[in-house]
Amino acid sequence: MALDTSEEEQVEKIQSFFRDNGWFIAIALVAALGGNYGYRTWEDQKAAYAASASDAFTAFQDASRGNVVEDKAALIAQGEALQLDYADSEYALLAGLQLAKIHFDAGDLQAAEAALREISDTDNELLSPLVQLRLARALSAQDRAEEGLTILAKQIRWAGFTSAKNELEGDLLYQLGRLDEARQSYQLAENTAGEGLQPGLTMKVQDLTFAEADIPAAAASEPDGSDVSSEIESEAGDRSMEEAADVGSASEENG
Repeated sequence: MALDTSEEEQVEKIQSFFRDNGWFIAIALVAALGGNYGYRTWEDQKAAYAASASDAFTAFQDASRGNVVEDKAALIAQGEALQLDYADSEYALLAGLQLAKIHFDAGDLQAAEAALREISDTDNELLSPLVQLRLARALSAQDRAEEGLTILAKQIRWAGFTSAKNELEGDLLYQLGRLDEARQSYQLAENTAGEGLQPGLTMKVQDLTFAEADIPAAAASEPDGSDVSSEIESEAGDRSMEEAADVGSASEENG
């Protein structure tokens, strides 16, 4: 299971945001609270700290992109050192995400899970959705789909990750054989996705719709199939009406 490319792009955008704006936000907060004493010195120190953290993460990220198996231990040590040196910065969270990716790509799913759990309690609204999504994927890859659904049920602000969350819920439900619910989640994901992602989600919705349509036909070929077919068709009709209402309600809420 590969990590979503769109998530990698989000990480890049968030990193740029922190690099360009993070320390300005902190300075504005101090100014608003009336903290004038030693302001210039504090400003310089904060700017230097932010720049150093950004440089350290960029170096770690660049090293990760050129990663080979032999360098894994050195990369992990570099990332963990960054987390310790800049523990109170957003770059410690970004380093945690990158460490989890290194483990994930190397097939060490338990280590990836551990790295994500270490940062999963963050209250950072920009990064928390990414952490939860990747933790749920790591659990899915270990055949722990139910736990993945529990992670996605957390009450956080999903913001621009709503479609990704719904799609991953669909994947987990499909993994559990809960096809009706999976199709509904894919439909919700399609309704909230950008144009570039819609075709793949549409295919998932259609695949499950056609799969469900094949069930009555298969049942009808069994002994006394006419009665079984009628019963399934009746149940499918009732279920379709309920699902249509659910999807419609969800669409209005997202709309």
